[in-house]
Amino acid sequence: MAEDLFDEDFLQRLEVLNVIARKILSGQLRAHRQSVRRGTGVEFADYRPYAEGDDFRRVDWNIYRRLGEFVLKLYREEEQLTITVLLDSSRSMAYGVSDKFDYSRRVGAAISYIGLCNLDRVHIVPFTNSLNGGLLGLRGKGKIFDVFEYLRRLDAGGQTDLASVMRAYTQKVRKRGLAIVISDFLDLDGFAEGLKALRYYRNEVFAIHILDTKEEDPPLRGDLRLTDMETGANRDLTITDGLRAKYRRALREHIERVRQFCMKNEIGYCLGRTSIPFDDLVMTMLRQGGLIQ
Repeated sequence: MAEDLFDEDFLQRLEVLNVIARKILSGQLRAHRQSVRRGTGVEFADYRPYAEGDDFRRVDWNIYRRLGEFVLKLYREEEQLTITVLLDSSRSMAYGVSDKFDYSRRVGAAISYIGLCNLDRVHIVPFTNSLNGGLLGLRGKGKIFDVFEYLRRLDAGGQTDLASVMRAYTQKVRKRGLAIVISDFLDLDGFAEGLKALRYYRNEVFAIHILDTKEEDPPLRGDLRLTDMETGANRDLTITDGLRAKYRRALREHIERVRQFCMKNEIGYCLGRTSIPFDDLVMTMLRQGGLIQ
């Protein structure tokens, strides 16, 4: 139930998770977030030739006096990371022994907590075949309770359209950052175009592929009418052992397609079975670089 999603036990596990996460990120986070920018920073980085439009205040006049050339000083600054949790809220996410949607909301809350504790800027953006509002611009550890309240109120419903939604997101949130897509990637029109849209706008992207044990081996046999949770379409089938084997093979192929696509397009990927504790899944993501890139 939604009211039990973020109970006292969940909060305690978040605290432990954050302590471990800080150990993983220590010494790595700063290195990955540093960028060379024009302007005043905390650490000198390099020089480069002056170009039209550059700020004359950044010219190194000592070099100009010696060499007669305009050269800019560059400084290394530590960037604030923007983390967006893009949460699939379509009807198919409400399926499973453990309810994929509840599990996904816990994972999303855990990622948000780590980001907020690191003083990153956090967005929570649910989606189906459109963007469904969102909680934007959160910063500071205390904002986690706003995250909890927002996620509690969310419901799963509607169809998935990753392509149009991700294009709409890139238009809405112009600032590049880390985009974490939590989804089962069961989109009839395909998942690839949506993830490509995020990469096209130079976001670092990480895909968390949610799967329930009931999906891997559905307890179905005999003559049945199956109903698509998102479209409502019906299909009459006779479920045999041979058909069950064919289904399991098709599911494995779907998982592998998503994984291979992510690998080829420099997108982080991990498979999140709902049987895996949410904090273990987030730790796997951290070790793969999901909050470091």
